[in-house]
Amino acid sequence: MPPEADEPVKLNVGKLIPIELENGLRVYLAPVKEYPKFTISVNIELPGYDKESRLAEKKILNKAYSSRLSEKYPNGEIDSITSYYGAMSNANMFGGTIKGMKEDIDPLLEVYVDALFHPIISDAYIIEKQKDQVEKEGKETIKLPLRKKEFSVGKVIDSLLFGSEEKVVEIKNKAIANFKGLTINDVENFKNDRILAYNSLIVVVGDFTEKECKELMMRYFGNWKSGKPYVKDSPLNKKTSIIKRRKIVVVNAPNAVQSDISFRWHLGDAHTYFKDDIKLEVLNEIFGASQLSYLYKNLREDKGLCYFIRSSVGTSAVGGRGSVFTTVRNDQTAYAVENIILEMLRLRNGKVSTSDLKIAKNSLIGSYTRSLNAISPIPYITFAMQKDVYHLPDDYLQSKVDKYYEVSVDDMMEMSQKYIDPFKSVIYIKGKVSELKGTLEKFGDVLYFEENGTRID
Repeated sequence: MPPEADEPVKLNVGKLIPIELENGLRVYLAPVKEYPKFTISVNIELPGYDKESRLAEKKILNKAYSSRLSEKYPNGEIDSITSYYGAMSNANMFGGTIKGMKEDIDPLLEVYVDALFHPIISDAYIIEKQKDQVEKEGKETIKLPLRKKEFSVGKVIDSLLFGSEEKVVEIKNKAIANFKGLTINDVENFKNDRILAYNSLIVVVGDFTEKECKELMMRYFGNWKSGKPYVKDSPLNKKTSIIKRRKIVVVNAPNAVQSDISFRWHLGDAHTYFKDDIKLEVLNEIFGASQLSYLYKNLREDKGLCYFIRSSVGTSAVGGRGSVFTTVRNDQTAYAVENIILEMLRLRNGKVSTSDLKIAKNSLIGSYTRSLNAISPIPYITFAMQKDVYHLPDDYLQSKVDKYYEVSVDDMMEMSQKYIDPFKSVIYIKGKVSELKGTLEKFGDVLYFEENGTRID
């Protein structure tokens, strides 16, 4: 008998230390011991950015940032200094990123901070835009013909899942940037009203202690204007599925030799970061997210129906979404649909094996821990930006590995019965209708369409 495996060593990954400065600026430190480089990500929320009414100021300020000239460095020194240190520095209205060697952090931050707070706003560029506006106003406006409404299979699927949405269309005059009378002072005021500490958070990744990090942030960002406290609205929204039984939507591809098959269903209450998000991730791994999944082993390895098949059963802002996608030969379409439904029922009606569960958890733990590295610190930055919005605990990243280990066979049974739904799903197939018609009706009501949206009887 082979020896029993040792208990897994507790992984100390994902540590994120919250720090708050007196001006309201939020900082998160991800300490990485003995790592010679650093990454600093500055993230500025701009409420109403897409609905901005002061478009002229916005355009001029964006141009100023893209020019990479600042008060202290007006002659291209930003690029030359960054290149000299083999680093990266990018300042813009949304913040930016600084990367380099820890020993060079002070000169790099000096450059970045001046670029963020004191970009050179060109009076010549304002005058140029004013002249362009005068020329445009002198030309006759040509009305373009309205575009013909195109067929959208996505809207058909949404209507079957959620019903037709009646949207109240508000007629609004399109905002136009008005550069007349615009001054550098106007643009400066615009910047100072929006680039604020309360709107912002910084993620620092590198070999820093909490004290070192706080001193560094105070030195370079401590005088940042606070502004009014800003709390981002929750992106979560409830969406209710109305579908009662399975529907099939088929779009004709008359020259196709293969059919694209896509299942889609609504989970209901699986909102982003909900309490069972880790369990749902493990379920998806077992179902169809890897080459060791049920779907892959059945349709690819056992029956040779496809080269690729994947599921995506996960959280979303509107309550979660389940989907499966593959491509098979036209004459195997119905058989593939049957086997996908079979695997969904298999998960719902029977317990997964201890071995399958262990493999899925180990795979996810490995992928997760590898993602938490200093070279590409995206998970740290993403979490820091979402922590307050979703009310997540400080140790969320650190405790994630333990949550993977805690998932049980019974959890998978419970999650499958709740979130794997072959009955209230929409199956979308794009393939040769002449070969498919009559083979799919056993799965549910079928709607056939030409590529332009014309119904096929």
